[in-house]
Amino acid sequence: MKSKLPIYVGAPIVIIVVIVSVALTLFCLLRRKTPGLMKNSVKPQNETRNDGDTSLGLETRRFTYNEIERITNNLQQVLGKGGFGYVYDGFLEDGTQVAVKIRSESSNQGDKEFLAEVQILTRIHHKNLVSLIGFCKDGVHMALVYEFMSEGTLQDHIVGGDRNARCLTWRQRLKIAVESAYIGLEYLHKGCNPPLIHRDVKATNILLNTRLEAKIADFGLSKAFNRDNESQVSTNVIIGTRGYMDPEYQTTGRPTTKSDVYSFGVVLLVLVTGKPPTMHNPRSIGIIEWVQQRLSKGNIEGVVDLRMHGDHDINSIWKAADIALKCTAHASARRPNMTNVVLQLQECLKLEEDHAGGNSNNNFYTGISSNDLSMRNDSYPTNQSTNVSQSSTSFEKEHNFGRVPTMDNGPAAR
Repeated sequence: MKSKLPIYVGAPIVIIVVIVSVALTLFCLLRRKTPGLMKNSVKPQNETRNDGDTSLGLETRRFTYNEIERITNNLQQVLGKGGFGYVYDGFLEDGTQVAVKIRSESSNQGDKEFLAEVQILTRIHHKNLVSLIGFCKDGVHMALVYEFMSEGTLQDHIVGGDRNARCLTWRQRLKIAVESAYIGLEYLHKGCNPPLIHRDVKATNILLNTRLEAKIADFGLSKAFNRDNESQVSTNVIIGTRGYMDPEYQTTGRPTTKSDVYSFGVVLLVLVTGKPPTMHNPRSIGIIEWVQQRLSKGNIEGVVDLRMHGDHDINSIWKAADIALKCTAHASARRPNMTNVVLQLQECLKLEEDHAGGNSNNNFYTGISSNDLSMRNDSYPTNQSTNVSQSSTSFEKEHNFGRVPTMDNGPAAR
């Protein structure tokens, strides 16, 4: 028995030493990893990719400010300006063109919004959400490096002053609306876990590539919420863009997915009319009221953007305007969800494509039946959602414009 005592005592000691050694080795290896790369292990299982779209990689590069200056050729060419700061044209070492958003000293968005956007975009990857290539947090300098979107913002093509921007056809506008609603916002609301409220949906935050494919941008104000308790989301500061903000959110301080629906409804009206969300002619008037006034008289042609030269299916226009006004109902409970909006927009697109194929008639769309707005709860499968770990960031009048004139032979709303 005495001869076996050292074995009984020594064996556990050896095992403990081995375990500690292995643990220390692994710890050292992990610490030696390059600090400039943040690995993202979360990826949506239902992610779709286009061949050649290499911007959806799961590595996010960290740049120094000297690198940012080199990439932008010392901040030479300005692409645009937003609440965060100026956006500059840039090129990476391999020649890849990028857009670099640099925080300005006058920006009211601070570290919290900046880190929120980095955190979100390193965890969600979708071909219709703008891709983050890297970021810079170097002392007081903060910058975000995005994939370059050659056609700029939707605003540039609709109500912007860019004379070089091509005028979009109604079919192109509808496709942009469907992509923004379906693959962009509905994905944030239902495909992420926890879901995300964008909180700043507007025409300048919808970017277009060379194929005029839409991508949702600017997640600095986004907020995560509990899918089972969405009404409990609250903010200390009401933040958004004038003309696009949900009036219910402004009153209660509680943003919901229906806040994004409201803002998207305004975007849809901008697409239909070619007008900004707020006009001064001569008094200040919002686009919602402006459209209501004309539709109350059945004047659909007085609403449509004249730059489309009448090349559109009038039924499709009626339907899109009706969807937009339902989205912008003052009470959020009366608004459809994004799934329902997508279904209605797809019908608008089908009407327009039939028109382009010579199959359209001259009847008028007469409105959507009450059954169409039964608030469907279609959702992404719960086991195919993107995990997003995000902390809170800082941050109508009723449609009494009357019934749309009823036409005897108009297409039945489905």
